[in-house]
Amino acid sequence: MQNSIFQNNLEAIKKKNNDLYKRIKSAPGETLVTIEQSKTGLPVPLFEKNGKNIAIHSRFDPEKEAERMLKDIAIDGYDLFVVLGFGFGYHVDYIRQQAPQNATILALEAYPSILREACANRDITELVADPRVVLLVDPDDDALATAMKARSSYRTVFVTHRGSHQVHPDYYNNLQRVAKSYISVKEVNIATLAKFERTWAANIARNIGVFSRYPGVQNYYQQFAGIPAIVVSAGPSLDKSIPFIKENMDRAVIVAVDTSFQVLRRHGIEPHFCVTVDPQVVNARYFEGTEKGNTVVVADPTVHPSVFRLYSGRFVLTGIAFEMMQWIEEFTGKKGELRYGGSVSTNAYDFATRLGCSPVVMVGQDLSFTGGYAHARGSYLDEQVFLKVNRIYTPQMFNRSQLQALAPIEVKGIRSPVVYTNRKMMIFLNWFGKLKDDNLVNATWDGARIEHVKHQSHDSISFPSNGISIWERLDTIYGKCGVRHSDSLTMRQDLYDCCRNMEKEIESLLDVCDSAVYHTEKLKKLVGSEHRDQGKMSYTLSKLDEMDKRIEAYTRLKDMVGFTIQRVIHTITEGYELKEDEGLSEHEKIAQRSLFFYRGLLDGSIFNKKMLQKMCTMLSD
Repeated sequence: MQNSIFQNNLEAIKKKNNDLYKRIKSAPGETLVTIEQSKTGLPVPLFEKNGKNIAIHSRFDPEKEAERMLKDIAIDGYDLFVVLGFGFGYHVDYIRQQAPQNATILALEAYPSILREACANRDITELVADPRVVLLVDPDDDALATAMKARSSYRTVFVTHRGSHQVHPDYYNNLQRVAKSYISVKEVNIATLAKFERTWAANIARNIGVFSRYPGVQNYYQQFAGIPAIVVSAGPSLDKSIPFIKENMDRAVIVAVDTSFQVLRRHGIEPHFCVTVDPQVVNARYFEGTEKGNTVVVADPTVHPSVFRLYSGRFVLTGIAFEMMQWIEEFTGKKGELRYGGSVSTNAYDFATRLGCSPVVMVGQDLSFTGGYAHARGSYLDEQVFLKVNRIYTPQMFNRSQLQALAPIEVKGIRSPVVYTNRKMMIFLNWFGKLKDDNLVNATWDGARIEHVKHQSHDSISFPSNGISIWERLDTIYGKCGVRHSDSLTMRQDLYDCCRNMEKEIESLLDVCDSAVYHTEKLKKLVGSEHRDQGKMSYTLSKLDEMDKRIEAYTRLKDMVGFTIQRVIHTITEGYELKEDEGLSEHEKIAQRSLFFYRGLLDGSIFNKKMLQKMCTMLSD
C-alpha cells in the first residue's frame, strides 16, 4: 500500500515538475527521520536533532494543529502564501482549501528526503497537483526568483511552519530574508522606473554631445592587472579608513564613488578614478566647487548634464546600459560595459575588477546606519543635514528619522555585535554576498557584515611597493584615447541625420498610437456592454492587430519609446493591480490594460519627439 501511495505521489509531481520528481526519487532515505502515527492515525515525521526527536507536526492531531496555526490569518485576504517548511503538508493542505482560486501557494522545504518521506507515507496527490501550489525543495536564489516572478505585487503573507523551523531555524530565517528581499527588489524596481525612466532618457538626450566626443571607459580595462584597488564608498565609518587610504594611495588604484569624492579631496587624497551613475541633480552637486584635478571621472551617460559643467577635469563614458537605447553606440562605437546592482558602489567594484585590479578592497561600505548616521562625515549629503536642522530639530533627530524611514533590520556587524540596515540596503548586501568573489575584501571599519565576502582589518592588509606609477600609466592611457575632435565629425553628422529622420518618423507613429487608443476605448465599451456586438468587436480587434504590426515596423523608434514607458510595461508584465481594474470583469480588465498600454505608448511617443529634437540640438552645437 505504501509503495502504491509513493508511486502515485511521484507521478503527480512528475506531471507538474519533472526536475522535482527526479530530486525526490534520487533523495536518500533520511536516517534522522522516523515515522510515528498521531493519535488520530495520521503519519508524523520525527527528526532527530542533538539527541532529541522533534515532531515536525502534532503527535495528537496534525490537521487540527494546522487549523489552529492559521486561525489568525485571513487566508481569503491574500493571493500569495510563502510557506516556510512543508513537512508532510498538513498546513499547506489547509491553506489550499481556504485560499482564493487565483492564489499562489509557494511551499518551501529544506530537505528532499523529508518530501520523499511525505510521498511514501501520505497521499498528497491532490495537494501537489493543485495548480495553485508551487513546491520547491532547497531552492537557490534563481529558483526562488523564478517562482515569484510576476507575483511580487501580490498581497503576500509569510507562513512559518513551527515544526520545520525548529529543525532548521537558520535555514528558514535566511530563506524568508531572501524571499522578502526579492519582493523588495521588485518594489524598488517599479518605484525607480516611475521616478527615473524619463530622467534617464532626457539625460541621455542632453548628454549625447559629450557621449559622442569623450572616450570610452573600456580603454582602461585590464590596464592595471595585478595592482590592488581600494573602492571608497561614503558610509558613516569612512573617516576611520582615511589613514589606510593615505598610506596606500601610491600603491593601489583609488576608485571613489561620487559621494566620497569631496571627502577624499578634503583629506588631501586625489582618487585616480571617480564613478558617477545617478541621474539626479543632487549627485552632480558632489562635484560642485572642485578645482580642476587629475581624477578621471567615469560617468554613465544618464548622469545629470551639469556633472560635465561642474567638474572641469577628465572624463570617460560608460556604454548605455539600456538595450533600447544602444542604437546610439552603432554610431559612436562601444564605450564599455559595467555591471549595475542598484548602487554606485556596485558599479565602482565592477569597474575595479575590469581594470584587472587584485585584490579589490572596499572601505566605507557600511550598508548600515553605523553609529546612527546615514553618510560619511563631510560628504555633501552629510552637509545637507545641517541645512535641515535647527535648535529643536537636531542632526541626531534627522539621522534617526532616516533610520526609521524604512523599517530597520538588525544584522550582524563587522565590529559592532549588531547594526541596523533597511530593505533598500539589504538589496546591496545580497548583491555583494552573491558574488562569492575571492578577489574581494571588505576592509570597512564597521557596518553590516556581508555574507561570503572576506573581511579584514586595515592593519592586516599590506600592499607592497610595485615600482609602478599609477598616475603615469593613467595619464598615458588617457592621452592615447583622448577626446575626439576632427575624426568624430563624420560620426556626429551621421548620428544627427539618424535623429532627424527619427524625429520625422515619429509624427506617423503618433498617428498610429492615437488610433490604437481610439480603438481600444471602443473595445473597452464593447466588452463592457450587456449585449456585445461580435461583428464590431471582431472589426475593432482586427484594427488593433493592424496597429500593432505598424508599431512593430518602427524598429529604433519602438525601442526608444519603449525605454521611456518601462513603468507601464513592468506594471502589466509583473501583474501589478491598476486602480481602474476595480469592479471590472476579467475581459474588461484585459481591455483596460490594453488601453493603459496604448495611452502610455502615445504619451511616450510625445515625450520622445521632444527628446529627438533635443538630440539634434545637442549634436548641431
